[in-house]
Amino acid sequence: MYKHTLRVNGEYLAKAQAIPSNTNAVGNGGSIKAGSAMGAMEVIMAAADAVTLPAQTTITLQLEGSDDNASFTLMPVNHSVTTGSGSTKFAAGEELARLPIPSNAPKHVRCRIVTTKSGVSGTVDVFCDFLPR
Repeated sequence: MYKHTLRVNGEYLAKAQAIPSNTNAVGNGGSIKAGSAMGAMEVIMAAADAVTLPAQTTITLQLEGSDDNASFTLMPVNHSVTTGSGSTKFAAGEELARLPIPSNAPKHVRCRIVTTKSGVSGTVDVFCDFLPR
């Protein structure tokens, strides 16, 4: 199962979402019920189309959790990527970030995408990968 992603068809935390420019944005797919998954899922952010990040830009995938699906708080997991001295390009389908959903996650989980510079371009998909056990 190396380099194979097992995901629910049509279930996205973000679908073809424009990358925020020097700000942050909650995923346009809303939340998923991820509580009680016992560490059996990871969240992946992949380029939906060509993505370009300017030099010295950090892009971060964060997770937020909620028990009532209304009031979300930042969870202690995130994945950050910082570009080097030149712009960095990702082709459609290429993975930008991957992180686990903690085994003690609240019932509902959603994503937040953060960038530290303007001039970013492209869109991303954020979805769950179910880990074989």
